[in-house]
Amino acid sequence: MQGSNILICDDHQLFCTGIAEVLKKNQLDVTTCFNSKSCEKLIRNNKFDVFVCDLNIDGSDGFELISTLKQFLQHTRIIILSAYYEPFLIEKAQKIGVHAFLKKDTSMDELLEVIFSKEVFVGVEKQSETLNYFQENDKKVVNTFKLSKQEKQIVKLILAGKTSQQIAETLFISKNTVDTHRTNINRKLEISNVASLLQFASLYNIE
Repeated sequence: MQGSNILICDDHQLFCTGIAEVLKKNQLDVTTCFNSKSCEKLIRNNKFDVFVCDLNIDGSDGFELISTLKQFLQHTRIIILSAYYEPFLIEKAQKIGVHAFLKKDTSMDELLEVIFSKEVFVGVEKQSETLNYFQENDKKVVNTFKLSKQEKQIVKLILAGKTSQQIAETLFISKNTVDTHRTNINRKLEISNVASLLQFASLYNIE
């Protein structure tokens, strides 16, 4: 049965296991993993009909994971199941070839329908509205979110998994200075945590 071999990757183990158990009751073969490294290993060594993935997996960017493994997912239906549901994220999903973008409060019946569907799902927003939102958001980034050279360095180190203390030692500045920069970065980018920064950096190619 096409769509019967499913991989679910989500670092919320209870949520991931719960979905898997329901899918198994529908006679589906389900594999679960709770971190990006085990997910990458599974995809590189096995073939799956469907890959269900969160956007934030143990601090890693789900978009980046999908892009990295795209050659192994050519015949796999890719479904993002996320608590984040912004139009610019849906646009990003379209660009990298994701087949469906669903909220985590999606019903099991809807998830099953998407798993077996041959259609491409973009989300509930109309495509034209999504594109308009993306264009406005892009202008906002160009005109407003201007990071200094040191802030860009700090962003890169944050994305590399460095703590504030490690960043301070790398850049030869105090930890308090790093914390101040991090506050300013969050304010400029209108984000509140590392997961949001990962998504923002991936979407807008912040380097």
